[in-house]
Amino acid sequence: MKRSLLSFWIVVTVPVAFFLGQALFPEAALYTRSLPKVAIDWIGAVPKIVFPALTVLWGFEVARSFEPGNPARPAWLLWSFGLLGFFSGQVTLTSYFAFTGNGSVFPSIADLFFVLGSLAVAAALFAFLLAYRKAGFPTGSVRERWLFGLAATALAAAIFVPVLRPVVEAPAPPLEKLLNLAYPALDFLMLLPALGLLRVSLRFWGGRVWPSWFALVTGILFTCAGDILFAYFSGLGQTQLEALIDIAYIAGYGCFAAGALYQRELLLGRSVEPALLASA
Repeated sequence: MKRSLLSFWIVVTVPVAFFLGQALFPEAALYTRSLPKVAIDWIGAVPKIVFPALTVLWGFEVARSFEPGNPARPAWLLWSFGLLGFFSGQVTLTSYFAFTGNGSVFPSIADLFFVLGSLAVAAALFAFLLAYRKAGFPTGSVRERWLFGLAATALAAAIFVPVLRPVVEAPAPPLEKLLNLAYPALDFLMLLPALGLLRVSLRFWGGRVWPSWFALVTGILFTCAGDILFAYFSGLGQTQLEALIDIAYIAGYGCFAAGALYQRELLLGRSVEPALLASA
């Protein structure tokens, strides 16, 4: 692993470790006396802006490196625009916090950016799958893809339905309840093609292409966990989940940025087969 990649993972790990400590030891002096609440909020807010910004920067750089007509180019463009939506949403929330001191404004205009960003990311992931097929990589027969999709849907339903039932049954304004259910639904829309990409990428296990997709899929899993935790936080008032929410989103956005950075390093090094670059 190159030094830049290792350094970036260390940068991601530091704020995650900070909030993991808060989740495990909420009464520790560091979180109750040494640091004021506003400082802890800023420690959570800054990585959630910086990591999507880096993903957008590196994603557009990767997209530009592909020649026009390469199916990977529009996929990376869609991905970058999706993370631009996440970045805009986080900047909006942080602006609320900076001017009002309230970092938990929900619903807000930020949700529009998050929803549009999630749709763009889902479209990008389907575009990546299409790029794999056009590059001639084995993505399975139509029957295999349908069976995989049905199995993933059944698994997601078995997990999501029981977990989200209390959120559905809890009293809340209609828009708030709709968004609390919409975000996990959008996560599922992203997760299906992401798992398909990971399934195909496992054929390259041990190579330099696979880590990029593993990071992107892991990021979606973390953001999915963050959205579910946030639904409990906002819908059921479970304030003790706040540190876990920060962990999930920071780790998720960090994985997104790492995936783009891996791909950027691959393209700069040109050390893998051209066909793999075209499909990745």
